[in-house]
Amino acid sequence: MHVMNTSRAEELAAINPQDFKNRLPYLDWLRIIIVLMLIPFHTAMTFAPYPWFLQNNEFNLPLQGLIIAMDRFQMPLLFLVAGAAVFFSLGIRNWKSYSLERILRLVVPLVFGMLVLVPPCYWVAAVNIYGYEGSLWSYYPRFWATSLIPSATPGAFKSGTLWFLWYLILYTIVLSPLFILIKRKISMESLSRLSRPFENPLLILALFIPIAAVQIYSDNPVVGWVITRDFKVFYYAIFFIYGFFLFSAPGYIKGITRCGPAVTILGILMMIIFMLTVFPTLSSATLGTKFWSSIHVDPLIAGKYVVPAISTLCSWSCIIALLYLSIRFLNFSNRFVKYGNDAVLPYYITHATAITLVGIWIVSLPWGVWPKYILNVLLAFLATMLFYELMKRTNVTRFLMGMRLNKMPEVKPSQIKNLEVENG
Repeated sequence: MHVMNTSRAEELAAINPQDFKNRLPYLDWLRIIIVLMLIPFHTAMTFAPYPWFLQNNEFNLPLQGLIIAMDRFQMPLLFLVAGAAVFFSLGIRNWKSYSLERILRLVVPLVFGMLVLVPPCYWVAAVNIYGYEGSLWSYYPRFWATSLIPSATPGAFKSGTLWFLWYLILYTIVLSPLFILIKRKISMESLSRLSRPFENPLLILALFIPIAAVQIYSDNPVVGWVITRDFKVFYYAIFFIYGFFLFSAPGYIKGITRCGPAVTILGILMMIIFMLTVFPTLSSATLGTKFWSSIHVDPLIAGKYVVPAISTLCSWSCIIALLYLSIRFLNFSNRFVKYGNDAVLPYYITHATAITLVGIWIVSLPWGVWPKYILNVLLAFLATMLFYELMKRTNVTRFLMGMRLNKMPEVKPSQIKNLEVENG
């Protein structure tokens, strides 16, 4: 293990999130990297036995492993970063401007995505999996009529990959009053005192326990509540709440930086153990059903308690490791980060549509899995970025995609006088 020198450790531990009024550069890097990886991740779904809009005629075990591994930390970390963004946003906005900003940045692109970008994904699924023969244009009204209203019927509500925005809006509506109250009523000094116990690395690591509890008791209809698919509302809410508090005071960051090297190793070990437990399936994995039976542990008990505990410890240790590594190596900004901050939401909203529309042609090619996968990733990325470049050109399209509007150039009084002179 690489041992960080003492001065560097002290320098990292001294980072106070509140010193950054608008954003932390390393969180920008994390957000951009996570969202960039969505195309390789979701493209791999085409070549693995998981629910997705498109299915290749041949599956691939390494790509299945990639999905299982990335699924441990990708979306939880994105919710955590979103929670941190709420803390910083409330630091520079009052509740009215914050609420308006959330509507413009989340609700508008969600509505646009659900009406325009999500239907093509389900049309591809209807054609590729269910043999639908109608055109994309004929599918739009069918989708709008049957799939846009949240329903108690499993699978009736079709949000595609935009489920993240639905959950983020729900958390914002429910938790913002509490967050605003905390920002108003609790001083920064008090928040700092509350964070000091978490300078102890063991307490930072112990934050995985509530996450594990939700996973273990997810068979309870309240604890395991989902809006769409198998995405548990309370599971991801914990990461969102953690994100708000972890960056509210320096004690949490000190704890993360102090345990970072050790937890990075733990994250790798837990990922290996988790993969041995569930890959390719729980029943046939090295540490799967047969293993638990061989040591006289009821596989049902292991599946209810042991595997969720391993899974959540793996997720949390990976998240801490990625936070630590980003603090250490990515605590700077550049032109790429500035470009990525503007592109990240449009990229997220668009990427699945690009993957499926490109992929429906690619899966028909008489090629092996890897050439298809690589071509699908490259073309989907190019299509997504081209769409972003087109949409960022006008304020109308920027508004639809949740981007900040371009300001009109300021006209100076001298310029007005010159125009008056020129026009007589």
